[in-house]
Amino acid sequence: MSTSRSSGVDPDDVVLYKFSGPIYSQGGAKVQFDARYGYLVAVKMENVSVITPPPSAESEKPDSTLPAPAGEKVYTFAQIEQKKAQLKDKVVRIEIQRLLGQGSDMMGDGTLRFIAKDTSGGATPYGQVAFPREGLEKTGLDKNPDKGPLTCNARVHVFPEKKAAAICVVVGTKVSMENGKAIYSW
Repeated sequence: MSTSRSSGVDPDDVVLYKFSGPIYSQGGAKVQFDARYGYLVAVKMENVSVITPPPSAESEKPDSTLPAPAGEKVYTFAQIEQKKAQLKDKVVRIEIQRLLGQGSDMMGDGTLRFIAKDTSGGATPYGQVAFPREGLEKTGLDKNPDKGPLTCNARVHVFPEKKAAAICVVVGTKVSMENGKAIYSW
């Protein structure tokens, strides 16, 4: 893949995390290799208006809380992607080895979105995570993105587009239960 300087994209800012195509074995035989792929590019946007929908009655309830964790199992990004329909809106444990690149505030609310590498050591250890600034500061990832491994609780958000990847929205590193409700903290 090539990037042009005229596009304002530095080749070092592109993260390739999946691949599909022919490869050749040591014996010279052509083999089809299929692994889903994609890439992220930081984009500088100017004159962008953010339209915020009015808060719904549901979001104004003071007692609305996040669900309790879906268990003690630590999920890899590949497992989350495979089971995203079943894990949608659930809080799962993930273990982050490191954050890649600079986070982007795509929603305009201070939540920074990253590509992260999990600790699985598998063929596809990469996934999308979103951190509130407070969480980045309290975990030390704002100053040292290679701080891992770091176990976090993250809510699985699935985009409405069927082919879109899931994103893990980190809600804390600790959880306690009070009166049957989950309280997440850093």
